[in-house]
Amino acid sequence: MSFDPKAFTRESAATWTDAAERYDKLSSRLFGPTAEAFVEFAGLRKGWRALELACGPGLASRAAAKLLGEKGSLLATDLAPGMIERARTTPPVKRGAPIEWKVMDAQALDLPDASFDACFSQLGLMLFAEPAKALAEMARVTEPGGPVSCLVQGRADRMELTALIMMTMVQKAPELKAPPGAPTLFSFGQEGVIETAFAKAGLTEILTRRLSGTFRFASAEEYWEVMTEGAGKTGQMLRSLSHEKQFFIKKEVIRKANRFREGGGLAIPYEFVMARGAAPARKK
Repeated sequence: MSFDPKAFTRESAATWTDAAERYDKLSSRLFGPTAEAFVEFAGLRKGWRALELACGPGLASRAAAKLLGEKGSLLATDLAPGMIERARTTPPVKRGAPIEWKVMDAQALDLPDASFDACFSQLGLMLFAEPAKALAEMARVTEPGGPVSCLVQGRADRMELTALIMMTMVQKAPELKAPPGAPTLFSFGQEGVIETAFAKAGLTEILTRRLSGTFRFASAEEYWEVMTEGAGKTGQMLRSLSHEKQFFIKKEVIRKANRFREGGGLAIPYEFVMARGAAPARKK
């Protein structure tokens, strides 16, 4: 099967629109501290104009608005209309920057060159059909020298939160394996990969940092329900299978998840990678 970036992008918009409410619950429960650490790393300053790509239901957007302050501004964009509709329902951040929500494809931004002081994306880059185009666009719309930042999932063997389910699904249903050229959750997790991608986009002064720890769940059943209900692509892939295959995948995931029992519940390991680079000078 050959990979079609345009078809993938269209399908992603529909998939994440459908998952918007469920993903909002998942991200609000798990990723709040991560979002705060990431926007701090992204180097946002009070009074700046900032752009966010793949904002989802707006978790990192609201953390960024606090840093930008009332004199700053944030344009938060997402490919999925449902995510933008969901984000718009959240109350404004007190004493934070006003947020404008807009549906937009990160790989083809309808925005002028150098129109923002900073650009960032949390957990979006590894989901884009053409991430190199998205990074080039981020570099283009950011003022020369301004920070361009991404947070992505780390190495599969350290990111058990998602890898445990994803790897089991592919083992039990090989037809789900991504075709060559298609994005995967862990595309940028290995050492040096995101640094190379940033450099190819013309970004300089590249800095990376890894975040690791554990997310806690009351049981393996709860872990399964949270992750398969809330994650857009994962849930879609699972529901495309027969009930019999879904049953065996769930049984195996729960068996594996129980390896992480700790203190009456589960402590599932995670690893994220944060990367920041400076936008290049404009060619004359």
